[in-house]
Amino acid sequence: MPEGNTILRLARAHNRDLAGRRVAVSAAQKRFAKEAERLDGRVFERAEARGKHLFHHWRGGPIVHVHLGRFGDFYRRDPPPPPPRPSVRMRLATRDATWDLIGPPTCEFVTKEECAAILARLGPDPLSARPDAERVFERLRRTDAPIAHALLDQRILSGVGNIFRAEALFVDGIHPLRPASSLTPGELGRLWATVRRMMRRSVAQRRTFTIEPADRPPGRRQSGARSFYVYQEEQCLRCGGRIRSFPLSGRTMYACETCQPRPSGRTAARLKRSAGSR
Repeated sequence: MPEGNTILRLARAHNRDLAGRRVAVSAAQKRFAKEAERLDGRVFERAEARGKHLFHHWRGGPIVHVHLGRFGDFYRRDPPPPPPRPSVRMRLATRDATWDLIGPPTCEFVTKEECAAILARLGPDPLSARPDAERVFERLRRTDAPIAHALLDQRILSGVGNIFRAEALFVDGIHPLRPASSLTPGELGRLWATVRRMMRRSVAQRRTFTIEPADRPPGRRQSGARSFYVYQEEQCLRCGGRIRSFPLSGRTMYACETCQPRPSGRTAARLKRSAGSR
């Protein structure tokens, strides 16, 4: 599933290609055909990203809410674009670029009030200019759910998915099954900083890449080198140990239990008391 960095990149690309222009809108699929007719020829005002949600704002028209889910994606076509495939839910075209939306579970009209309600349900976005980190910390301190599960809860923070939860927890040496409430204030602050750094770097590099320069294997610094510490890997990049994979929150979690030791029951209880005494 695309994570927040991908959605932000898409929003920026759509603003670059479409903002301020009259856009030809069409749909090969009947399920969005009437909506496309209403938008066709209108001026595209701006694209807005929040977590894993994308909003298209149109002059004098409704807002289009898109969630790509696990299999949806946007595809950019240079002019002249090929005929749309039958799977195209929405095509946005100008003289300079065409964007095809394929396979999203959500592509719908929403009102301003409905858009505001969606945003209100979401936790702070680590990629926002001024994210509310304290609100994230407070919500994490209140749940005994495993920290890896809590990081996927879009009501706590929005935009983090399976890749960034695994990679950030590895970098900070936190076992994914530790209760979120057991993390100390220092651990919460470092984890938040790690998530933000990884996601912002992935936006800048225009690809999802989490390995710090100091951890890249010598002689493998080009684009074809390994991209992740533990995600979908078999061997830990740092200690060489075997990566453990297991189901968590309906997804596959990855961890190195040498670099991310699981605290004993006594240690976990002590950590939780320490976190709660702040």
